[in-house]
Amino acid sequence: MPVFLVFAACAFASGFALRLVDPIVLPVALHFGVAPSAAAMLNTAYALPYAIAQPFLGPLGDRFGKARCIQVCVAGLAVMLAAGAFATSFALLLGTRIVAGIFAGGLIPLVLAGLGDTYAMSERQVMIGRMLFAIIAGQMLGSVVSGFANVAFGWHSALIVAAGIGAVAAFIAWRAMPAEAARANTAGSGSFRALYGRVFANPKAAWLYGAVMFEGALFYGLFPFMGELLLATTERGTRAISIETGLVLGAFGIGGLLYAASVRRLIRLFGVRRMCFIGSSGAALCYVGLAFIPFWWIDAAVMFLAGLTFYMLHNSMQTEATELAPSARGSAVALFACGFFAGQGIGPLVTGAMLHTAGPRGALLAIAAALVVLGHVVVRKVIDRRVPA
Repeated sequence: MPVFLVFAACAFASGFALRLVDPIVLPVALHFGVAPSAAAMLNTAYALPYAIAQPFLGPLGDRFGKARCIQVCVAGLAVMLAAGAFATSFALLLGTRIVAGIFAGGLIPLVLAGLGDTYAMSERQVMIGRMLFAIIAGQMLGSVVSGFANVAFGWHSALIVAAGIGAVAAFIAWRAMPAEAARANTAGSGSFRALYGRVFANPKAAWLYGAVMFEGALFYGLFPFMGELLLATTERGTRAISIETGLVLGAFGIGGLLYAASVRRLIRLFGVRRMCFIGSSGAALCYVGLAFIPFWWIDAAVMFLAGLTFYMLHNSMQTEATELAPSARGSAVALFACGFFAGQGIGPLVTGAMLHTAGPRGALLAIAAALVVLGHVVVRKVIDRRVPA
């Protein structure tokens, strides 16, 4: 089996588990007799370890082999998802989500680093872009399948389905990992300090990690407030706002899928440098549109374009992360992912403060201006920057 398909199976399993709990928070709360706010902590219990584990698992992949670490992580994820399905208490379920988040946090960064080991720079952005299709599809299907499984068989079944997907991915990773991929990802040397020292020896590193943190904050900081924004700008009641909010946010992911399906054509048409400018400026225009458009269905179309332009910028930055330090590629990509998730955590705090001080339009216009600046910084300090050999 081609190494890309092996990596894609693992990335899909990780993405599927990420948004799995969202639709079953209320059934879980009812089953264990806890408050919905407590049940919602299942998301935090997964996402926080997911982010924190990445800077540790990346160097482990560099030291002991990325392929082997991917195999262990996907197997551990499947086991923890299955254990959660049969948890006899809420505390036990919470514990399985914490450990599952740790294992899942090692998958996507190491998969991207593995692609960096496998493909030359000229082909790498296309392959990473295509890998995004597996990741985004997993995230979108995780929520959808979880909701339907809960209605049909109860909340346990959602975790059982996810465990089954994880088990299939683990079987593929252990049985079908090409020998050349395992050899290409065999152990390196160096302590955590030495590996990260190699990463930050590249003068692009600090700019790239700062940029991806701001990117995560600017793009995703608005998401928790989308329902509030739609109420403020469309002058509607609250009856259907949750459905409309879900459709608007879902359109962002669909835009990402379009990017993943057309990445080669976009690179050929625009080149990486112009894609970064188009991505940041196009997303800025989308956020300006959100400030003034009074129809939710047009907002959904705008968010579709925002998803497309976001990945034009983000995928270019991801590819640069795989080349910061070829001898410590797992560490470099893991720290990139950690910065991105940290930005997503900081973003709602900053965006919420802006919404309540400057209002929806003021906040959106400020975000749009910051996105334009971000694109120029990425191009000048990362894409165009020449590093001495």
